[in-house]
Amino acid sequence: MANILVVDDEKDVLILMEKILKYKGYEVITADSGNKALDVINSETKIDLVILDIMMPDINGWEVCRKIKSNPRVSSIPVVMLSALFLEEHIKTSFEVGADDHITKPVNFQKISDVIYQFVGDSGISG
Repeated sequence: MANILVVDDEKDVLILMEKILKYKGYEVITADSGNKALDVINSETKIDLVILDIMMPDINGWEVCRKIKSNPRVSSIPVVMLSALFLEEHIKTSFEVGADDHITKPVNFQKISDVIYQFVGDSGISG
């Protein structure tokens, strides 16, 4: 079963993402800040995918992504930015810091499902 780390400072987004992803059969870990996300990433917990907000109060998602991708132990974990930032320059920055994809809010759950499937396959229920 794939472990997905969802990082967002908006509690409603975390709750909604967690419910949807659990319904689809994934294990979900949530973090409400960039620093908490890095704590999870640097722990012994196996993470198969990170869904990461950009605008957070402590450390922004781009910096979190940069830290993940610069750490050889965890750099292979796919990181998908999920943000209200939608301009070409924002998307470009996401890829420059190492993100594997960039999805804009409001959340399109079909798009998220497609991206998750691309990186971790179907839910742990069938695979």
